[in-house]
Amino acid sequence: MPRSRVFATERFIIFLLFFVQLALVSRQIWNIDPPGMIMPTIRVLALDSELVHSRLSPYGPGFERELVENFAEQSGVHPVWLHPASPKAAWKELHAKRADLLVGAGDAPRAGFAPNHRSRIVTGPVYAQHPVAVVHQQQYKALSDISELCDRRVMIPKNPLLRSISTNLLNDQGCPTAALYTDDGPLPVQFSIMQQSDSRFTIVNAGEYRLWKPFFPEFHLSEYLEAIVEYRWFWKTRNQQLGKDLQIFWRNKPNNERLAALMDRYFGFFPESLDRFELYQFARMLKYELPRYNTIIAEAAQRYELDPLLLIALIYHESGFDSQAVSRTGVRGIMQITQATALSLGLDNPDDPKQSILAGARYLRQIWERLDREGLTGWDRWFLALSAYNQGLGHTWDAMDLAKNLGLQETSWKNVKEVFPLLSQPEYFSKSRHGYTRGREAVAHVESVRYYHYILHGLFSLGRDEGKHLGRLGLINRAS
Repeated sequence: MPRSRVFATERFIIFLLFFVQLALVSRQIWNIDPPGMIMPTIRVLALDSELVHSRLSPYGPGFERELVENFAEQSGVHPVWLHPASPKAAWKELHAKRADLLVGAGDAPRAGFAPNHRSRIVTGPVYAQHPVAVVHQQQYKALSDISELCDRRVMIPKNPLLRSISTNLLNDQGCPTAALYTDDGPLPVQFSIMQQSDSRFTIVNAGEYRLWKPFFPEFHLSEYLEAIVEYRWFWKTRNQQLGKDLQIFWRNKPNNERLAALMDRYFGFFPESLDRFELYQFARMLKYELPRYNTIIAEAAQRYELDPLLLIALIYHESGFDSQAVSRTGVRGIMQITQATALSLGLDNPDDPKQSILAGARYLRQIWERLDREGLTGWDRWFLALSAYNQGLGHTWDAMDLAKNLGLQETSWKNVKEVFPLLSQPEYFSKSRHGYTRGREAVAHVESVRYYHYILHGLFSLGRDEGKHLGRLGLINRAS
């Protein structure tokens, strides 16, 4: 081939590559990617909150994060997470269109935005509501009357909504402005500063306070205020299609069902009121009793591929680490295994903690393996396995079948726990394969184990002294 034609061919290839690269860059800029090409992005502003990115929960990366990921998967976009320094900074970024979506902020700020500015920000529907409450340190008396806030130093966070509610409340009481001071940061930072100061009260979002309460038992809820934090998504996107997709997402009924399932997985196990004495007892058991069983728990968790924290939570709920425990029905041992189940597992001595822990871990794994119904995955499968550990696998199958007959998804623990108590009523258990069962007890058992599991995971994640023995277990969250 003549040299001139070789050069012409090379130049053509170079120009071709240049235009291909230019086309790829253009598609990224204008978000017009065809199928199989680079996925368009959605820039998500996420405030520092346990409700958004979870440090405490073993049940997923965070409620808001999973909700955003559900939207992204349905809409074919990739979330890029942005972490503003404050709520005020987040609203500024959203207004300037340097981000597309704001999550975890609660209601819109009451001040600082002119109406025409807010009108250009689209407001999604309310999907969660949390009351506002006053919290006090335990060395002080609880609030007996709202007017007492005038006589004490009150810590008010810089969250625009909480600050507005607090300021209006104190102004209504005629409190002097000198009684206030503010602080920024998540609840743990707020609590830490309060412990080092003479501040007696603080104003909190009660929904987020509930998540941190097990790790700060020295703070107590004094009184709920007549105010609600409403959670919504806010968006102001650079892409019209993205805005339409966000509106469709919130109108889609199946997404409401996913939202309810997410809420139950992250928050559905919390008791109505937190017993601080129970929390102290749990911490004491972790310090003095758990170390005696570390080795065998680690062995059982590894052998039967269990999350060791889940196994510890189950042991504590069953017996409080008491190897000589005897239930009101005569069940014995640290894992409270029935005589019939002990025989099937080859457990000779239920009072031997090593034998009992190994047998109980094996039994839980066996139940999980037998719960192989299509569509039953993840934590739902483990929660249902825990219910079967308590009442027997047959009764769990009955509860799942009842949920299905009532038009509910039978592979969802949220749905099954709603119908389980019905199996103690003749109208329902008479039609089931395995008859009467204490369904309410099964639900309470699962939710209690979930709660202790949550606390254990939080203690380990936060590096608390109460959980220092957990690090020796070679923690692997196998169950998720």
